[in-house]
Amino acid sequence: MTHRVGVYVAAALMATSLVACASSSQRQLRRASRDLARAVGKGKAEDVNKNVLPGARNLVDYKSLMGSDELRKQSRRAYEKPTSVQPTAVIFLANDLPVDIIETERGWVFAEDPTDFYSQETPRAALRTLVRASRMERWDVLLKLAPERYRIGLSEPMLARAWTEGEYGEQLREARDRLADHLADPIVEDAHEAMLDLGDEKRVYLEREGARWVVVDF
Repeated sequence: MTHRVGVYVAAALMATSLVACASSSQRQLRRASRDLARAVGKGKAEDVNKNVLPGARNLVDYKSLMGSDELRKQSRRAYEKPTSVQPTAVIFLANDLPVDIIETERGWVFAEDPTDFYSQETPRAALRTLVRASRMERWDVLLKLAPERYRIGLSEPMLARAWTEGEYGEQLREARDRLADHLADPIVEDAHEAMLDLGDEKRVYLEREGARWVVVDF
């Protein structure tokens, strides 16, 4: 995973071409960016960490961010005046169906297809698909969620036995239910990998395969 702090800031700042009046959420995000700029200016990791998600702090590349006076100045200037800000949020269409939305000049709009119950288009979509498919016993869907290297030799009957029988099945269902409680939590991601921190040193890892996301470990 390419570890650039901009990917992990809780404010979710994005350089876009949106031109709109500053909403309350946009002002708050700009304030968060300025707070990070001040922390970077101090050159101390502990100050930067206060502005980064706990689960992503060990992924921040502090050397690239502020490894020299020049890098620190460049980073501070970037966070003081971001090109633009695009607020994002999550709404639940059902308890196990979180959907990403974004704020635009036209207001809040869906950032993904809200009718695709088994989507793998985004990391969050893949995770909600895992939760819903396992509860609905859609073993064909779960098979598609496995990375290609794991799908070799794996079958729907094998998945059915793994999820429904014995102590291992109970562990899988418990892990699934724990994940379900965190479906709206922030996800750390880049173009190829993603991670959801569940707390208590438990994390979910995903990776991109072509145009879809698969679950490596949960």
